[in-house]
Amino acid sequence: MKLWKKIRKGGVGLLLAGACSVPAMSSVVDRPFFRAASVVIVFGASDFEENGGEAPIVFDFHVLDGATSGQAAPDLIGVDGRSINFNTQRFNPIQSGEGSGWEFQINDATFGGAFNSSAPHQTLDANDSYTAFGLDNTTDVDLLGNGSRAARFFVASNVPFDLFAQATNLVATGDFDALDYSNIRYRLRYQVRGGGGVNRWGQSAQDPAPSGNGVTYGGGGPVVTLEGLAAAPTKVFQGERRTARAAGSIMQQAVGFQSRYNLLGSAINGNSYDFSQGTGSLGADIVYTVYTP
Repeated sequence: MKLWKKIRKGGVGLLLAGACSVPAMSSVVDRPFFRAASVVIVFGASDFEENGGEAPIVFDFHVLDGATSGQAAPDLIGVDGRSINFNTQRFNPIQSGEGSGWEFQINDATFGGAFNSSAPHQTLDANDSYTAFGLDNTTDVDLLGNGSRAARFFVASNVPFDLFAQATNLVATGDFDALDYSNIRYRLRYQVRGGGGVNRWGQSAQDPAPSGNGVTYGGGGPVVTLEGLAAAPTKVFQGERRTARAAGSIMQQAVGFQSRYNLLGSAINGNSYDFSQGTGSLGADIVYTVYTP
C-alpha cells in the first residue's frame, strides 16, 4: 500500500511538471509543383558535308515562355545548324555548293546520255559519269532536276509555333554577277511523316497546321523568290498546334520541312540554264527562326 502511494504521487508530480513546460513550435511548407514549358526542337546537320558535318543533330532548343508574337524565342543551344538531304533513307548534311558546280542532265538525246551520280550528290565532280549519247538538233544540256536544290530540317514541339525566314549574304560571281535574290525561286513544303528504317520520322506526329494554311510564303500559287525574304524576317509558316500527337521520341514526334530553290534566269526557254549564260555562281543564306504564334 505504501509503495502504491509513492508511485501515484510520483506520477502526479511528473504530470504537473509536464503541464508547466513551454511547447516547442515549428512549421514546414512543402509545395510539389510541375510546369511544362513551351519548347520547340529543331534538328538537321551540325555543318556542311565538306566541313565534316554530322546528321541528325539537334542545334536549336527554343523555349517560347515569355516571348511575344514577332519576338524570337530564346535558344538554349548556342550553335548554328545546317539543313540536310534525305537520300537512300539516310540523313546527309548538305554541301555548301562552293566546291564545284551543279550536276548537268542530257535532254532529248537520240540514245544514251545516262548520268551516274556518285556521292557527294548535287555536285558535279570527277566521281560522276555519263554514258555516250547521240544527238540531233533538239539535244541539249540543262541543270539536273531543272536546277532544283532541296534541303530539309525537322521540328518537334509541344506547342504551336511560327517560322520566319530571311535571305542574307547574297553571292553572285562570274557571268552571274548581274543576278540577285529575284533569280532564286523559293518553295516551302512540310511532311508529317516519312523516311525509312531507323531514320523514319513522324510516327507519333500530327499536322501542325491542319487548316491547310500553314505555309504563308512559298506555298502553292504564284512563283515567289528570295527577294520577298531579303528585307526582313518574313513569316513562312504559321503553326496551329504542336507536332507531338502521341508518346514517342523526338524523331517520332517531328515534322520535316523542305525548302526547294530553283535558278531563274532570263531567256532560258523554259530551262534553268543555257550554255549562253556562261559560268558563275549565285547563292544566299536562308536563316530560319522560331517565333511564338
